[in-house]
Amino acid sequence: MTYREYAPPVPLRGLVECLWLIRDPRTRRARPTEHIIPDACPEIIVHLDDRFSRWMDGRWRRQPVVFLAGTLTRPWKLLPGVRVRTLGIRFRPAGVTRFFDIEMQTATDREVPLGTLAGADRAGDLISALHGCQTDARLIAAARRWLVTCARVGPRRDDLASRAAGVVLADRGRMRVAALARHLEVSRRRLERSFARHIGIRPKLFTRIVRLQAVLATLGAAERGPAVEWALEAGYFDQAHLARDFRAIAGRRASRPRERDGELARHFSDPERVLALLRGE
Repeated sequence: MTYREYAPPVPLRGLVECLWLIRDPRTRRARPTEHIIPDACPEIIVHLDDRFSRWMDGRWRRQPVVFLAGTLTRPWKLLPGVRVRTLGIRFRPAGVTRFFDIEMQTATDREVPLGTLAGADRAGDLISALHGCQTDARLIAAARRWLVTCARVGPRRDDLASRAAGVVLADRGRMRVAALARHLEVSRRRLERSFARHIGIRPKLFTRIVRLQAVLATLGAAERGPAVEWALEAGYFDQAHLARDFRAIAGRRASRPRERDGELARHFSDPERVLALLRGE
């Protein structure tokens, strides 16, 4: 499978990280599974060919054709279809609510059909526009135009969660929630309400996910200090604390190469991509 990222429209770069397209010119009936690790970035997914399936409640369930994947708190196990051509729109943390009137906690770990999120007419506009495109360039251009339209009619929003997310990302998840609230000069309760509304999870879990992603981005470094010192520098109490977060959030050992997460998933945890997200780029 080939994976490629595309920049969003310039006015939306503070809200949307990128658009991406994955495709495979071959048809394959026996594809390996994908292990998707939480990164706190919700995505709109459009399956232009066969739908993926997600492992849920002990069996494979096919995903909707077009949906919002809300903020994840645990890994998703996915199985691509026989034919793969899928478009993704990856939002920055707290970015979705600038486009759609949704309480993000209702989408956490869920697939929300786009018609429920954006209305049947707007969802239909996107699907019609994409299926009429014969090239990747036209596909991305159509998705960008649709995003701009959604942003123009999107609801006004409280900017607190977005500002807080920026601080956490820049600090690589090491700041405690109480310190974050003091830094932003708000109560912890107000911060938690804003996170629930605009990100979908509590601030503490958000910092854990960001901290883990920061660690994932540096695991491939050729040189680093002893494991305990390295864990402490990343904001963990000790190496055991790091191992527990890997099991709870990533669903795997820290030593497992990201290439084994899957043909698609390995791109999501690419160190360059993660470091750019932490820098707000």
